[in-house]
Amino acid sequence: MGEAAPEPLAEIAAAWEEARRRGDAYADVCFLATVTAEGRPAMRALVLRDIDAQGVALLLNATSPKWQQLSARGEAALLLLWRSVQRQYRIFGPVVPMPPARLQAYWARKGYASKLLEHYYGAFRGQSQPLPSRDALLQGIAALQQRYPDPEAVPLPETLRGVYLVPTEVELWHGSPADLLHERRLCLRTPQGWRCQLLVP
Repeated sequence: MGEAAPEPLAEIAAAWEEARRRGDAYADVCFLATVTAEGRPAMRALVLRDIDAQGVALLLNATSPKWQQLSARGEAALLLLWRSVQRQYRIFGPVVPMPPARLQAYWARKGYASKLLEHYYGAFRGQSQPLPSRDALLQGIAALQQRYPDPEAVPLPETLRGVYLVPTEVELWHGSPADLLHERRLCLRTPQGWRCQLLVP
C-alpha cells in the first residue's frame, strides 16, 4: 500500500509543539475512543501526556469504564485536533503499560487536587460511579486532604495506570481552509516500516 514514509509520530510531535507554542487552548487535549462490552462506541476527552518514540502517553484509572474497555480489547483509537496549526490525527493501535519510573514522573507533575481525586476513586467511589450528592464528593476530598496534607508527599495510588497507545495505523490530515481541499494520508506500520497512501479529502 502506498509509498515508504517516515515515522508519523515525529510529525505529530512537531505539530503538537507548534500548537502549544501558538497557545492553542486544546493543545494538551486528546479524544480516546473505546468499545463497551455491548459493542457501543464510547468517546471521552483526556489530557495528552506525551508523544515520543514509544507512542502516545496517557494516564487512566483502573476503576474507570474506559480502563475496563481497554483491558478487554487491548486496543483503541485516539483523535488529536489542533486548529491553530490546521492538523488532525487519527491514531489506532494496541495499548501497552509504561515503565513504572515514567508513571511516577507523570504523577509528580499532577496538581494537588488531581492527585486527591485519583485517591478518591480507590478510597470512596470509582470513576464514573453514581454519587448521592456533590457534598459526598467534597467530603471525601476533604478527608483525603487530612490524610495527605502535603501536596508533594501524596503517594501514587494503586489504581493509577500509565499506558502508551502504540500506533499501527495513523491518518494525517493537513487542513486547507482556503479551498477545503485538505490533504489526507493513511499510514500503516508494516514489517518493512511505515507506508502512506494519499486519500480523497
